[in-house]
Formats: sequence, structure tokens, C-alpha cells
Amino acid sequence: MAAWTLMNLVAATKRILMVMAGLTLLAACDPDGKKECAWVLEPEPKLDGQTDPGYIPLCARNRTTMKEDCRLQATLEYAQKVYGRKFRYVDLRVTSAGSPRTIAKIKFCDGD
Repeated sequence: MAAWTLMNLVAATKRILMVMAGLTLLAACDPDGKKECAWVLEPEPKLDGQTDPGYIPLCARNRTTMKEDCRLQATLEYAQKVYGRKFRYVDLRVTSAGSPRTIAKIKFCDGD
């Protein structure tokens, strides 16, 4: 009886370790592509009027994974300057957590 219980304990431990390894693997992947250098900022006219005065609504879009974040705003001058430049979503910094979120800084993939 003790040997059977020990075998069950070993088998259960192996299963737990396999599940933990699988969860670690899932947590390490990037299903939304936030670490990919494939994001661009684009104006979003449908959200016009929902930003603070002096700002325009923007979406960060990844056309590879078809993901987007349209809670962003920036000045027209900044939006024109960064239009079409690729960045990683994880390198996007905002000044406010609410909506709309004002873009503070982006580290672009072209090194600037």
C-alpha cells in the first residue's frame, strides 16, 4: 500500500511540474505581438471630439496580429512626425492611465 501511494505521489508531482512548465511557456509567448516591431500610430477620425483640446485621437495598430489600441491622443504635430514609424507596443509610454491616454514617449525601432 505504501509503495502504491508513493507511486501516485510521484505521478502527481510530475503532472504538477508539467502544468507549471506549460504555464511558464504560455506566459513567455507574446500572442498580441506587443514585443514585435510592427506597431504604428494612425489617426482615428471616428473618435474625433473625444480627446482633450489641442489633441487628436490615435490608434496604435499591429497589422500582423490585427490588434489595436485606440485610447491614445497626441498633438497633431507629434502625430505627423511619427506617422508610419514602427515601434514595439511595450516601448509606448503614456502620461495618464485614463481614456484618452496622452502619449509621452515612444522608443522607435529605427533607433530614434
